[in-house]
Amino acid sequence: MNIRHLHRQLAIALFLPLGLTACTGLAYRLGRSWFNLSKDFGRAMMAIHTGSCLGEWFSCVYMLLLSWAVVVLIVSGFRLINPRLLKRPLSSAKRNIKVRVIHQYGALFLLLPLLISAITGVMYHLSRYWLGLPKERVAILLQVHEGAYLGAALKPLYVLLLGMALLLMFFTGWRMLRQRPA
Repeated sequence: MNIRHLHRQLAIALFLPLGLTACTGLAYRLGRSWFNLSKDFGRAMMAIHTGSCLGEWFSCVYMLLLSWAVVVLIVSGFRLINPRLLKRPLSSAKRNIKVRVIHQYGALFLLLPLLISAITGVMYHLSRYWLGLPKERVAILLQVHEGAYLGAALKPLYVLLLGMALLLMFFTGWRMLRQRPA
């Protein structure tokens, strides 16, 4: 199996769970920060975001597998970046190449923030539920996961930008899948 095929199959397999995780994370952070939605709403979004609605054990396995798959997706996607396409001005690119260029620039933009967010989010979840560590001992992981180090005003913006960029990656990736035969 070549890396392009692995990346494509992994992206298809992760579309629903990663999309759901991204959207519920966005809904939680923006709903609680900007719209002052209830704690019950927040708990419901977190239950879906972490998979804990299906049980604590499954939640930890789900988060571990999802984060591992995201890391593989990021690494395989990074390996597929074509430097020649990135050097070409976007205005001169053909329509089908524009989507690929947008996807590749998005991948470069998201590489570090998404990797950090995925790893710290899973480390927080596993530390709390498998290792039984108190919130206070692992709070730094959640702060990094959410971008809290940017301050209370910028934290929701960070989550919004990361979530929207991830959704852009979904859209451009879906367009590329439709343009090219398997």
